[in-house]
Amino acid sequence: MQSWIKLSRPEFHTVGVLPVLLGAVLGYSASGIFNLAAVGLALLATVLIMLATYWSGEVFDYEVDTLSAQMEKNKFSGGTLVLQQTGIPRDKVFKASIVAILLAFLIGAYMAWGMGYGTSLFLVGAAGAFMGFFYSTPPFQWAYRGIGETFIAIAYGWLPVAVGYYIHTGSWDLAPILIYGTPIAISIFMVILINEFPDYPADKTVGKKNLVVRLGRERAAVLYIIAALLFLISIIIPIFMGYRAFIFAIPAGILALLNLVDMARGKWRDRNYLEQLCARTIILNTGTTILLIVGILLT
Repeated sequence: MQSWIKLSRPEFHTVGVLPVLLGAVLGYSASGIFNLAAVGLALLATVLIMLATYWSGEVFDYEVDTLSAQMEKNKFSGGTLVLQQTGIPRDKVFKASIVAILLAFLIGAYMAWGMGYGTSLFLVGAAGAFMGFFYSTPPFQWAYRGIGETFIAIAYGWLPVAVGYYIHTGSWDLAPILIYGTPIAISIFMVILINEFPDYPADKTVGKKNLVVRLGRERAAVLYIIAALLFLISIIIPIFMGYRAFIFAIPAGILALLNLVDMARGKWRDRNYLEQLCARTIILNTGTTILLIVGILLT
């Protein structure tokens, strides 16, 4: 049981759960209604999609994760190494991921047609599941093609915010979804990007052509800096547009600026400091979501 819990990475479930809650709080502020049952089902489906994604990733990244552990892996990169250390059969883990994704689809179908939310909700959820599950899973393996980072930004950024908002308003209102989802999408993109830095030698060796392998770490550092700048813009502009909740996200903007400066100074080249940057980027993502939730509730 302990091995399966570790394999499931519960500490990283916040990157999917919190954006759904952000969308739900945003929808509540617009409609005055909070549907606890719908939120609970949406969160359950989100967790199941993440479990399917994490488990299939452990299976299909087995070789590269094994190699990464012998090179520059840190606690935020690569896999959990549970399969390598315990001998749990990979086919058993993959079957579990299939079960998880099917359960997520069943929940989505029930919400769409059983609860009356309609086909559009099912399609949006299915799109997120498709991008997440095939991140490492053949035949698509987005992480090996240089587009996985972008798909994760969509699946863990805009889509969960949109779902949380829709189940309370019945509307895919692009303005609030894009405005509140953009800093979440950019910051999770930054998380994936920086976590690829320590895996770079192993990924390059096995031909896992993610963005860092394609660009090289020097140019990928520039991409991280650009993303951090875009993140700052996504926090600042809404304040001037009258979205007062974003005032609460200013501390996240400060953290993004600090990360930007450290990347520009080349501190990522120090393996120990790189691990700190990985941690701070995850804090940036989850912290931003929490601060925006608080901001919506208090303004």
